[in-house]
Parts: sequence; C-alpha cells; structure tokens
Amino acid sequence: MNRGIKISFILILVSTVLFAKGTIGLSPYPWLKVSYESEAIIFNTSCEKLDYNDPFYHAQGDTSSYIKVLEILPNEASTDLYSVLFAMGEGGYSRYEFYLEGEIVTPAFTIYADHLDFLGDGILVARGSMNEMFMRSRKFKITDGKIKELKQNYYAVDIRSEAMKDFAIFKTSKMRNSIANIRKGEKLTVLLVDFNENYSKYLIKTDLGLLGWTKIKQGLWVDETPIKDLYYHGD
Repeated sequence: MNRGIKISFILILVSTVLFAKGTIGLSPYPWLKVSYESEAIIFNTSCEKLDYNDPFYHAQGDTSSYIKVLEILPNEASTDLYSVLFAMGEGGYSRYEFYLEGEIVTPAFTIYADHLDFLGDGILVARGSMNEMFMRSRKFKITDGKIKELKQNYYAVDIRSEAMKDFAIFKTSKMRNSIANIRKGEKLTVLLVDFNENYSKYLIKTDLGLLGWTKIKQGLWVDETPIKDLYYHGD
C-alpha cells in the first residue's frame, strides 16, 4: 500500500486530523514532549479510552498505563507506518514502544527516554536521564522496521552546577597537566562528556573561563558525585 492510500485509509478509520509538524505534551504527563516534522495522526489518549475499533484498545492488558501518542511515518522515503505507545513503568521509567502497522503484540523496537523528536528522513532524537548521569540526547535512524543509533564522539551535558568536593581539571582527556583545582562549593559548568567503559571524561568550564577535563566513575549516586547535578538517575 503506498503512503497516500495508507494515510487516507487511516483517516477514514479515525476522526483525527493529519499533521506534518507540531509538539505534544503527553497527557497526563505534560512535561514529557514529543515533537514531529513528519506526517502524523495525533491521539495522545490512554489506550483504555481509545475508540473500540482501534487495534490498541485493550491490546496491552492493563491499558491504564499506556498512552497511544500518535501514528507516524517517520521516514518519508518509506511506507512504514508506526503506532507509538508510551508507558510509565515502575520507578518512573519512561518508554516508547513502536509498533508497525498490523502488529499489536510485539513492538518493532522500544526506546527508553523522556522526550522524542522526529526530524524527518527517519531521524529521531531521544532525550532522557533514566539510567544516565544527565539528560542525554541520542540520535537514531529508523529504516525498514529497524532502528540504529548514530553514536557521537561527544555528548552535550550543558549543566550549570557546583562542586561537592575538591578535584582537579586537566589540559587533556588523558588527565595530564592540571589546569586548575576546583574547590568544594565552587560554581562551574559541565559542557560535554566523552564516554568510556567504566569512567566518563567531562569537560568543565570554571567561572573564570578555564577549561579542563576530569574523570568521573559511571553510576555514582547523588551522595558520591563530585559535581552536584551529575549523578546516576536510576535504581
């Protein structure tokens, strides 16, 4: 079925308007945002309140925890239509499940994030702090029912915070040649991170404009971190 016929068919089934660009504040979680620059039909409705004829009405068992966000063609070069469902799991874990047309049991893929941004051409940016040290943005490509992360060398952190203990920052990410000694209580900005297996290397800017790297172990709790707002958000 080509894209035009598919969209027309959907519009007959649901009394919803087709949009090409917009932002959704999820109901009942308006602080969670989904934006899109692709053809989409907006639902933003709990699955238990969907039209009886909708394939996701009661499709998930306990539908009170599921929201059908939208139906979308994320890649204009493809006819793959996805239903995107959101669920808030235990511990406040946010996830988005992507179901290809005709599938209501097993999602094609799942993304754990707070916010989604569909940019067209199959590009998706997922943003979230769950199981991360900060609000991390990841870029994905959706093609032929699959999703692939387009990994970055560095990830933006952009946190204005303060030191919880004394530590040094260094000229290079190899942690050689100290640039400055940060003191407990000193204000600073965390600019970006270079991820490693056990430790991450963060680029720090002091209030005097000095730049330097520091190494922080992954998964530090809030009472362990050397930087107030940089800690593991998870169980």
